[in-house]
Amino acid sequence: MKYDYHIIVIGAGSAGLVTASGIATIGAKVALIESDKMGGDCLNTGCVPSKTFLKSAHIASAMNDGSQYGIDSGPINVDWQAVKTRIQSIIKEIEPHDSKERFEKMGVDVFLGKAYLLDNHTVLIGEEKITGRNIVLATGSDPLIPSIPGLQSVPYKTNLDIFDLPELPKKLLILGSGSIALELGQGFSHLGVDVTIISRSSRLFQRDEPEVHDTMLNTLSRAGMKIHLNAAIMQVVSIDNDVKVQFEERGIPIEVTGDTLLVALGRKPATASLGLENTKVQCDKKGFIITDQNLRTHESNIYACGDVVGPYLFTHMAGYQAGIVIRNVLFRLGSKVDYKKVTWCTYTKPEVAHVGLTEAQARDQGLYKESLYFPLNKNDRARTDNDRIGFLKLVVNKKGLLIGATIVSEKAGDLIPLATLAIQKGLKPSSFLGIIYPYPIIAESYSSAALEKTKSSLKEWHKKLIHFVFLR
Repeated sequence: MKYDYHIIVIGAGSAGLVTASGIATIGAKVALIESDKMGGDCLNTGCVPSKTFLKSAHIASAMNDGSQYGIDSGPINVDWQAVKTRIQSIIKEIEPHDSKERFEKMGVDVFLGKAYLLDNHTVLIGEEKITGRNIVLATGSDPLIPSIPGLQSVPYKTNLDIFDLPELPKKLLILGSGSIALELGQGFSHLGVDVTIISRSSRLFQRDEPEVHDTMLNTLSRAGMKIHLNAAIMQVVSIDNDVKVQFEERGIPIEVTGDTLLVALGRKPATASLGLENTKVQCDKKGFIITDQNLRTHESNIYACGDVVGPYLFTHMAGYQAGIVIRNVLFRLGSKVDYKKVTWCTYTKPEVAHVGLTEAQARDQGLYKESLYFPLNKNDRARTDNDRIGFLKLVVNKKGLLIGATIVSEKAGDLIPLATLAIQKGLKPSSFLGIIYPYPIIAESYSSAALEKTKSSLKEWHKKLIHFVFLR
């Protein structure tokens, strides 16, 4: 059968854009369908606006801390309209890279409209039908809004519209304690907003090492943020122009009131009204599309990648999965996803970055030998910058190889790739000792951790032997 397109990609977020551009590069006929804005969540309501916002917040924080460095800037004035204008300007600056015009120049046919699967080869967009040999589902995810008594009766914000607020909040209540909640919560706190976080989780940064929770809970709390964990939300009510959240924390009833409510309770895959029921494509209990290791669905010619698949809802993971799909759709290479070396970063201050296994995961898998820990307050660059909060933790397996790393530090996201490369290459922590680091930088913590291990491994008889052979 002859099809209109070699590939139809549904969704023009990170996963869809990478897939469409990669496949179009070799001359295949590609259709790209987007129901909202080109660039998806990352460009329009996620990574780009939030990181732009956080830069403004961090500048405010630095100005507030100026006295520590001998600088007295006086009371700061936050121009919320200017902050929002800058956010939009950065989006506009990046927008052309993800635009309809750019992809059409690549030879991609871009359709702006809602896609609906009529069968495993046919897609309906409005009243137009197109067919494709293969289809790639990259529809992304949406904010998860759980069923909480009273929530639908009060005004609330999500990451989709938090930066549409006409004025800076005075008291911000946040439901949730994931990356979005903590990044935005701390950001607004830096801008002088009274921030309260309410979460049913028992600790922050649940996927990370327990030391991360301890460090960041102390950091956020000392900065004035109020954090309620183990909270069972009972009800949300509207009082005049405010919102009240009623919950129990360890059995104790508590009420908090704010003028703005942000719901950041996770994400759900965007598969509603997609027509999956007209195909063999299946979803799990949470709605994520089920695929094999090649990212192929139960329909042999349909693949899926990005947030709609999970398990990691990151822009860089969407790009990685898109690469797997490209190789499998075009070249039938049988490429498989490997999530053992997944890297992520939460852009709080300090940042929290991780790759590989945690100590607990390594123990559960019977791989664990030891962990190397180096506190940042022993690093000279951390001292000069007065960014002493944080640590580096390296997890080592029974063969002595690095299998996991966690960094809590300024620019931790920029530092974690060194550990990622070491894990990918199957290196030992001692390999960090072979690097000549410019002095002083935070990355020296890698060699410091390895050096501490080397020193502690030296037995008394080692020292005596060295002295006997070389120093007598």
